[in-house]
Amino acid sequence: MIVQDLLIPASTADTCRLSFFLGILLHITAFRRGEWHLYTLHLIAAIVIISGSATAALTILGPDNGKSVAGVAAAARAVATVLSTCVLGIFSSTLAYRAFLHRLGPFRGPFLARLSSLYMTFLSYKDFQLFDEVHKLHAQYGDIVRVGPCELSIADPKAHHLILSKQSRCIKGPWYDTNHPSTSVHTTRDPDDHDVRRRYWDKGLGSRALRDYEPRVQKYAQQLLQHVEASCGKPIDMSMWFLFYSFDVMGELALSKSFDMMRHGVLHDYVKSLHANVAVFGALRHVAWALPLYQTIPGLNRLYVKLHEWIVEQVHLRKERETEASDVFSCIAAGYEANGMNSALDVANFHDEVHLVIFAGSDTVGVSATNILFELARNPDIAAKLRRELNDYFAARETPDAPSLSKLAYLGACIDEGMRLYPVIPSGLQRVTPPEGLQLGKVYIPGGTIVHMPTYTVHRDERSFVHANEFIPERWTTRPELIKDASVFAPFGAGRYSCPGKQLGLMEMRHAISSIVHQYTIRLAPGQTEEGYLRGLRDLFTMAVPPLKLVFEKVDTGVV
Repeated sequence: MIVQDLLIPASTADTCRLSFFLGILLHITAFRRGEWHLYTLHLIAAIVIISGSATAALTILGPDNGKSVAGVAAAARAVATVLSTCVLGIFSSTLAYRAFLHRLGPFRGPFLARLSSLYMTFLSYKDFQLFDEVHKLHAQYGDIVRVGPCELSIADPKAHHLILSKQSRCIKGPWYDTNHPSTSVHTTRDPDDHDVRRRYWDKGLGSRALRDYEPRVQKYAQQLLQHVEASCGKPIDMSMWFLFYSFDVMGELALSKSFDMMRHGVLHDYVKSLHANVAVFGALRHVAWALPLYQTIPGLNRLYVKLHEWIVEQVHLRKERETEASDVFSCIAAGYEANGMNSALDVANFHDEVHLVIFAGSDTVGVSATNILFELARNPDIAAKLRRELNDYFAARETPDAPSLSKLAYLGACIDEGMRLYPVIPSGLQRVTPPEGLQLGKVYIPGGTIVHMPTYTVHRDERSFVHANEFIPERWTTRPELIKDASVFAPFGAGRYSCPGKQLGLMEMRHAISSIVHQYTIRLAPGQTEEGYLRGLRDLFTMAVPPLKLVFEKVDTGVV
């Protein structure tokens, strides 16, 4: 009789009311607590199983014992109605809690942002300039902005030590579970696991290893210079050629095999797939629960699967290929094998490490070098000053080398200033506050809150840098008064999670930029505007740059 009552509209209404309150109870007792982004597929499966089982039970136990289509349809409608009201209860309770009762209620920000992380996802997709959108939010709401139901963007320079320093008790946020269950040194959220893996990387990217890598970096820097020479007096897209340069270097160091993009002048399929995936992962960084859907749904996951299969294949080929030259791959592989690479998860983790070597060492260098040349092209006086330093340097030696290049103060200042204005990760890195929370001056930030410091905004804050929006390399050399707080400058990250490839990246940029600026003047090509380039910058978690058409003219002997 109870089963039959469910199929009667009046009784179904009572059941729906009960279901609605059950949804509220589920939110209060379960979904409001902890992290649920890894359970997206489980929850979908549970809904399918429950609805299917309930429909079958109602059909079989119904008045006609499941012998008619009408009975099945009635049962399905009843189950769908009850489940829908339960879900409605969950969402109603969630929205009410986030809007009026959440512990982050006192923090200001867009009202829609407190209701759903989809607000920030919308801003991410809007023009792919999330760094600028966040910059505007801080201008409107202040140092701390609530940008999600449980997420704060913090631009106060004093927060840098609390959130990102080695002493910070904050851990990495949910976004880092992008490839769960596999992880790399970058995506593991376990600090102890990170420290173990970091040792493999430090061995592969230490000073001794860099000495072995430098001849290969020099080789590709010379190839880049040859392409600049071939285009002398004509427009050349340097964002593309810096990309080719950085990926060819990292292909050599990660897999002992170049992508040969410098040779052929064509974007490799791997790089195309990589950038397409990065765009998706970057846009979904605030809705980590959506990532399992992207990775799992057939068709939707085509590029993700293609990228993964390519990495697996290349790791297999690299293991079969004997090479006398040292590379990052061999150092990381040795660390994994020493610890016993026995499980399928260990193998998957290693694949993630190799992918990280290529991506982290390539895009970041190419993007930063492009932005630096953009600033030198629109600041010819600064380029001339740098050329004078390089003239003195090259007059004393025939071939540049990493140790001596690292001592060139103005070259280093131009690189630092470029990375300050155009940080590689412009919207910052996601962290979660410790259970006891954080005390930022008079402001208490509750535990378990997702926080990030928007690097683009922090690096352009007058409290830390005078004339913060201007490209002034002298702030790092002869005009230290233009820096009020250097501690917030962390283009390669800070603390225990700082980039292990920092020195390799700097080596690549120093070799490429010094060789070009020493021999050529630089100007924007006809039709290439400053405004157009800046509007074309994209925030895909890492920064992406638009085409940058430059014209190079050979410097006559003695011309500076």
